Amino acid sequence: MSEQAIKRQFFFAPNTQLPKDFVENMPFYFAEHGTTIHKARNLIKVFDSPIENGSKINVKKYCIPPIINRIFYSVGLRTPKAKTTYLNALELLKRGIQTPAPFAYIIEKDGWLIRFSYFFSEQVEGLQTIRQNSEDRDLLKAVAKYTADMHEKGCLHKDYTPGNILFRKENGEYKFWLVDINRFKFKNSPISAWSAFEALMKPYDNDALLKEFVLEYAKCRGVSQKLYIPILCLRKIRRAYDKTKRVLKKIPGSKLLLGKPLGK
Repeated sequence: MSEQAIKRQFFFAPNTQLPKDFVENMPFYFAEHGTTIHKARNLIKVFDSPIENGSKINVKKYCIPPIINRIFYSVGLRTPKAKTTYLNALELLKRGIQTPAPFAYIIEKDGWLIRFSYFFSEQVEGLQTIRQNSEDRDLLKAVAKYTADMHEKGCLHKDYTPGNILFRKENGEYKFWLVDINRFKFKNSPISAWSAFEALMKPYDNDALLKEFVLEYAKCRGVSQKLYIPILCLRKIRRAYDKTKRVLKKIPGSKLLLGKPLGK
């Protein structure tokens, strides 16, 4: 594919100090530079700061979407993930929910079809995931309180998995950061516990720990302690659905429509 056929749009956060050329050149040196910290459908790398004494830069490269989604993104029926993540980060910070500071994003197009997109943010050092510390009961209670507070602020993370909830302990208190924030719901009023079922069933893989988490969450929100019953039932149903979907993806040709990326 000719480089001349590829068009790129660059967007910068207000007051960002990230040099323009660092962002604009990223598509050309991303593959050969940086330290890879996550490699799956999308790729995340960390780069040294181009600013003296600045924090390291986290760059997430989103793959070319599956063909149906690619068309939706290209014609404006869906917002590209890099842009959504950038906008969600700004909204979270505005509401007092920590997430790595957003710096910029890039949207690539080949003609009218979207290709790769890139999201630039601060690399916050010294964080762990709650998955790495799932047996820590004090942490579990802190996660429940944090989740309740987030929902009270009208924020609902739709990919609220243990790998997307990061923390570190500062002066004896747990501080949290959210990542992978592409799928989020915002309201100008609290998110009800009953409308947060899908998010609440994700932070802990173990059923006993999830029950304990939901009980603590319910206490923080002042809702029924029986909230855990439908959540555990829903997760059982969801796991059966996911298992069926994995089987369907093995059918020849199905991955093109069900989510296989076209490039990395």
